[in-house]
Amino acid sequence: MTDAEKKPAKTKETHDKKPEKKTVHKKAANSTTAGFSILIFFIAIAIFGTLYLLWENQQKTAIKGQITTQRIDQEIATLQEQQLALTAENEEQIKNIHSFQENLRHNLTNLIRNKQHLRNDWLMAEAEYLIQLANHRLLLEKDITTAAVALKAADTRLAEVADPALLHIRKILANDLQTLNSIPTVDLAGLSVTLSALSNNIPNLPLRTPDPKTHKLNQAEITPASSDVKGIKDLPAAIWKDIKSLIVIRNHEKPLQPLLAPNQHFFLIQNLALLLEQSRLALLHGHNEIYQERLATAEKWINQYFDTEHNVTRNMLASINELQKFDIDPALPDISSTFSAIKKYRTQGPLPEPAAAKVDEKS
Repeated sequence: MTDAEKKPAKTKETHDKKPEKKTVHKKAANSTTAGFSILIFFIAIAIFGTLYLLWENQQKTAIKGQITTQRIDQEIATLQEQQLALTAENEEQIKNIHSFQENLRHNLTNLIRNKQHLRNDWLMAEAEYLIQLANHRLLLEKDITTAAVALKAADTRLAEVADPALLHIRKILANDLQTLNSIPTVDLAGLSVTLSALSNNIPNLPLRTPDPKTHKLNQAEITPASSDVKGIKDLPAAIWKDIKSLIVIRNHEKPLQPLLAPNQHFFLIQNLALLLEQSRLALLHGHNEIYQERLATAEKWINQYFDTEHNVTRNMLASINELQKFDIDPALPDISSTFSAIKKYRTQGPLPEPAAAKVDEKS
C-alpha cells in the first residue's frame, strides 16, 4: 500500500478524534463544576452546622444562664431571708446588750456612790483586826514589838478613813502606843545565845585550890634563915628565930573546902550547866523569878567551888551579873480600851467625846 493511500486514512482518524476531545473537555468542566458545587455544598453544610452548633450552644448557655439566674435569685432570696432573720436576731441581741449596759451602768453608778462607804467599812474592819491582834500578842505572847507595829498599822487605817468622829479613838490608840514604846525591850534571842555560850564554857572553869603564892610564902617562912651568928651574944636570938619558924599561924576568912573528887567535879559541871539551861528556858517563857533564881544559884556555886581569881571565872561571873540586870517580864499595860472604843464605834456609830477631852481642846 502506498503512502498516498495511507494519508487519507490518518486524516480520517484525525477527524474522528477531534469531537472526542471536546466531549472530554465538557465532561471535565462539568465534573469541576459538580465538585465545586459539592464543595460549596459541604462548606455550606459545615457553616450551617457550625451556626447551628453555635445557636444550640447559645441556647444551652441561655438556658443555663436562666437556670443559674434562677438559682442565684433563689439563693439571694434565701440569703435575704437569712439576713433578715440574722438582722432581727442581732437587733434583739443589741436590745438585750443595751438593756444589760443600762443595768450595768446603773449598778456601777450605785457602786461608785457607795465606794467610799464600802472602803471605809473595810478600813475600819482592818483597824479593828489589827488592834485585836495587838492585844493578843501582848497578853498571850508578851510580844511588845509586834503589838506596837500592829497599833501603828491600825492608826494608819483610821487616818485613811478621815472621819473626825475617830479622833477620840485615835487619841486612845496614841496613848497605848506611847505606853508600849516606853517599855524597855529585851533581846531574848541575844540573852539566850549568851546563856548557851556560858553553859558551853563551864568545863573550862578552874577549881578552887590552895594559892601557890601563899604556899611559897609559907615555905619561905618555914625555911630556916641562914645563921648569921657571929658570937655567943647572937646565939639566943637565932635560937628563938628558929623556934618561931616552926609555928605558922594562918588566918582564913572562910572555912576551907576540901578538894572535889573527879566524879564530884563531873556532877558539879553538869548541875551548873543544868542551872544555866533552866534559866534559859525561863527566859524564853518569860518567868522572871525562875530566871533570876537560877542565875543567882549558878553565881553562888561558881564563887564557892571555882577559882575566882582566874580570868575565865571572872568573865563568867561578870556575864552572869550582867544577865541578872534584865527584867524579862516587865509589867504590861492594858490596851484593851482602844479595841472597846473601835468596836463600839462600829456597832453603835460615832460616840460623843468625853467632857474632859472637850475642855482640854478648848483650853
